Amino acid sequence: MQRIRARMAADGQLLAILLLVLGNLMISFGDVLVKLLGQTGTNPYQYVFLRFLLTSLLLLPFWWRLPPARRGLGQWKIHLLRGHLLLMGSACVFVSLIYLPLATANAVFYAAPLMTLPLAVLLSREQVRPAAYGISLLGFGGILVVLNPAEWHWAGWLALLTAFSMAASNVLVRRLPQGRSVLATLFLTQALALPASLALALPGWQPVAAEVWLLLVGSALLGIVYQGICIMAYAMADASKIAASEYSGLVFVTLMGMVLFSEFPGWNVYLGALVVIAAIGLQRRLR
Repeated sequence: MQRIRARMAADGQLLAILLLVLGNLMISFGDVLVKLLGQTGTNPYQYVFLRFLLTSLLLLPFWWRLPPARRGLGQWKIHLLRGHLLLMGSACVFVSLIYLPLATANAVFYAAPLMTLPLAVLLSREQVRPAAYGISLLGFGGILVVLNPAEWHWAGWLALLTAFSMAASNVLVRRLPQGRSVLATLFLTQALALPASLALALPGWQPVAAEVWLLLVGSALLGIVYQGICIMAYAMADASKIAASEYSGLVFVTLMGMVLFSEFPGWNVYLGALVVIAAIGLQRRLR
C-alpha cells in the first residue's frame, strides 16, 4: 500500500511539473502578444482596461454561480487593493516589454519572490530568519547584473515596479480566509479595478483595430489558462518540490525573443538570471 501511495505521489509530482512547464510556455506566449501590442502603439492603460474587462466578462458567469458565501464580497477591500496593484503592475509590464528584451524584463520580474520577504515582515509581521535577508540581497545583486547599470534603461524601474506589485499582491492573498474561492479572487481583483483603469484609459483612448482585439483576447485567455494551470499544479504537489519548474519561463522567453524579435541577451542577463534563481531556491529551502 505504501509503495502504491508513493508511486501515486511521484506521478502527481511529475504531472504537476509538466503542467507548470506548460503554463509557463503559455504565459511566455502571452508576453509575446503583449510585446506585439506595444508595437501597435496601443495606450497602456487602454490595454489594461480592455484586458480587465475581457477577463471579468469571461469569469462573471462562473462567479455568479458560486454560493453567495463564496463570492468573496466580504473581503472586497483586500480585492480592491490587489486589483489596483495589478493595474499598476500590468501597465508597467506593458511598457517594460516594449523597451526591454523579453529575457531581461522577465528576469527582473523574478524579483517578486525576493520582495515578498521584506513585505511580509512589514505588512504581516511574519518572523523571518536573519539569513533570509542576505539571500534577498544576493537576489537583488543578480537583478543589478541583469539590468547592467552601465547601460541602464529607465524601463528597468518599471520592471522592478512590476515585481513589487506582484510581491505585494501575494502578501495580501495571505489575509484572505482559508478555503476561499480562487475563481472569486481572480474575478473580484480585476472587476473592482475596472473604474480606475477606465478613468486612466479614457484621456488617451484610441480606436481598436481588429488585430489589436485578437492580441488582447489572446493575452487575456493565456493569462487565465496560466493561472488555472498553476492552481491545478500546486494542488497536486508541494510547492517546494515543483516551484523550480517555473524557471522554464525564462528559457521560453529567451528563445522566443531570439526567434521572433532578434533579441540576443548579453552575458550579464544569463549570469544575473542564474544568481536570481539561485537566491530564490535558497530562500525556499529556509522555509
